Amino acid sequence: MNCTLCEKPIEYYTPEFNHLPIDDSHSADICSGCIDKFTKWQWRISANLFPTKTAKKMFKKNAT
Repeated sequence: MNCTLCEKPIEYYTPEFNHLPIDDSHSADICSGCIDKFTKWQWRISANLFPTKTAKKMFKKNAT
């Protein structure tokens, strides 16, 4: 099974973790690396929308 985003093989594929149903006719299989990148991207957006002291500390700590 290959990742829909990066097209690399997904190691240790599990439908619960790697399969993302979007609607009745669309779905994606996503690898752990792309899930991490997507999560960090969403987190940065949230930190910019809600710039609290905690979010700023977390952003500095996890910005790698």
